[in-house]
Amino acid sequence: MKSIVLFDFFGVICSEIAPFWLRRHFDGAEADAVKDDVVAAGDLGRLSEVEVFRRLSALTGVAPEQILREWEEYISIDGALVGYIESLRTSTRVYLLSNAIGPFLRRILESQGLYRLFDGVFISSELGLAKPDPEFFREVLSRISASACDAVMIDDNPKNIAGAREAGIDGIVYTSCKALTASQFLLP
Repeated sequence: MKSIVLFDFFGVICSEIAPFWLRRHFDGAEADAVKDDVVAAGDLGRLSEVEVFRRLSALTGVAPEQILREWEEYISIDGALVGYIESLRTSTRVYLLSNAIGPFLRRILESQGLYRLFDGVFISSELGLAKPDPEFFREVLSRISASACDAVMIDDNPKNIAGAREAGIDGIVYTSCKALTASQFLLP
């Protein structure tokens, strides 16, 4: 069993938000372009939360406050996975690693009472690095004084798992809580 488990947030513990919202307002290629431009800049801390919503507003005509409300409507926490993470904490250090706009994610963690699940929270916009960049993972390992061989990354995006592996961290592509509980890396 690995002594450190690193969890992604959106698409794992919580439903995806930005990709679903973008597809409501843009066709596939345009949604991807806006995500790669505006949302990614927010994820890297190059744009503040306010500026991200202003730019999305300018592109869609939807008021920034309404965009925030719509994003919040997508929040759905996987209760089974939360329970599983709680069980891991008895013998494992657990960290959250997320590409996100810091204030937005931190409000979710606070309002949902999720900080208790983690020994630490690492958000891309606060680090100025984002997954799948291997430097993101190396920076987290440095901050928690851990070796890559002791950690496993749980993420729904195979590209992020590839970045973790490039940094020497084992990875599991998340598909469901049931599949995760059967994983050889996390068996007690």
